[in-house]
Amino acid sequence: MTFSEKNAARAVTWQRNGETLSFEQAQFVSTATGPHMTGTVLAAQDGAPLRVDYRIECDEHWKTRRVYVKQCMGGMRRTLFLEQENDERWLRDGRVDEALTGCTHVDLGISPSTNTLPIRQLSMAVGGASEIQAAWIRFPELTVTRACQRYRRVSERQYQYQNLDSGFTSSIIVDADGLVEEYSGVWTRVAEGPAAPDTPDSETSPLFFSISHCTAGLARR
Repeated sequence: MTFSEKNAARAVTWQRNGETLSFEQAQFVSTATGPHMTGTVLAAQDGAPLRVDYRIECDEHWKTRRVYVKQCMGGMRRTLFLEQENDERWLRDGRVDEALTGCTHVDLGISPSTNTLPIRQLSMAVGGASEIQAAWIRFPELTVTRACQRYRRVSERQYQYQNLDSGFTSSIIVDADGLVEEYSGVWTRVAEGPAAPDTPDSETSPLFFSISHCTAGLARR
């Protein structure tokens, strides 16, 4: 599934309220190999400035293929690179992470953007439900763990999300492209519009340049 030609490149902004106040701008772009999304989150984490830049590349079925994350906090810059191979093995910074084998999607704990991935990939009818395994990235720890999740389509634009490990549930309202409009009062979409063209291989991209160089030369084990 891909965006319609009219919505082939979209930009959205979310605001998060509560204990961790944040703003995020994300781009969703349809490419010949599948959807790509990039985003920047600016947050106040326990009184400290936190910035997260990410890029997620999916195949034509919206399954996660590669994830690039750069985090700046407390005067430190940290990076994370995940890649899913065809047999659903995951590499973390170039090394196999057996604990993530079988996961189909990534879940960024700091963003509502990744809820779109299973919603689009599962393509459930109203009333339908499905369980997935996700590689859940927590911030600012940058830990990655397996999370068993369940999505149920309540109506045309509403889904119920449940983390089956913790019992956490939320209601998610999406638009026609499956992009989040409202996430249980936590995240609210406050702006949207056309996005700039996608340039994943550009060496002028700070996120791509820095992470590709950090992961270059790591041996696969």
